[in-house]
Amino acid sequence: MSRYPQMAGLSQRDRSVLGRFEGFCALEGLGPPASALSEAACIEAFLAIGCAGLVPPSLGTYRSVLRRLGGGSAEGVRSFPGSPAPRPYSRGEVAALWSMATHQSSARRITRAQVLLASMLGAGLHPSELAWLEGADVHRGAGTTSVVVTGARARTVRVREPYGAMLGALAKDQSGYLFRPSARVRGAKNFIGEVCAALVHDPDEVSLVSGRARSTFICAHLGERTPLAQLCAAAGVEGVESLLRYARHVDGAPASKAQLRAAARRP
Repeated sequence: MSRYPQMAGLSQRDRSVLGRFEGFCALEGLGPPASALSEAACIEAFLAIGCAGLVPPSLGTYRSVLRRLGGGSAEGVRSFPGSPAPRPYSRGEVAALWSMATHQSSARRITRAQVLLASMLGAGLHPSELAWLEGADVHRGAGTTSVVVTGARARTVRVREPYGAMLGALAKDQSGYLFRPSARVRGAKNFIGEVCAALVHDPDEVSLVSGRARSTFICAHLGERTPLAQLCAAAGVEGVESLLRYARHVDGAPASKAQLRAAARRP
């Protein structure tokens, strides 16, 4: 990095981005990289051509680093769209997950896997919400099951069927935590991931991931044209614009934030 004496003390990330940009400049004949850094057009060409395989968030990071190192601003430059939500599970994958759940090594593990699937796919809860889920939070009514969620996104979620009936039956005689008593003293963010990873499954088959399960819940509602305000309340999101990253997986769903806002205003 001796060609950049004004950039002493660069972080490892900045050095990596700058090295990739330098290689692109040499390959494309754009002149000295230090000069090209001050040209917004050169940075945009690098992002479009030299970084075509990167996901949108990484492209945004590369642009930010290069504009900062070049002394420029990102204002007025086109922004990359946010990355889509995790791909929802297909019907076949859901069937494989249920088969996996029933083939655990003990009755306790089978119950744990079934509770995970029913609450993840049926209610779309976040991992932290799942970690604190108690049997008393599951309420069975006249043909419906709901989950009372506490915490920052406090709400009541109606569980989709057939998961509602399953979750209601599983939680019927359980007043404590539905996964294991030590949940309270574990890091909630990683706890559910650890439980999912511990489930016995065929390496060649689909695995249970909370992000994909939540995406399956939200995309199912989008596909069924559930009123967006109702879906936001159930999913614990503040605005309909947050649904855009999920809508990209659903044919016929609103394709922009403006369309989502317009759809939310319709009765």
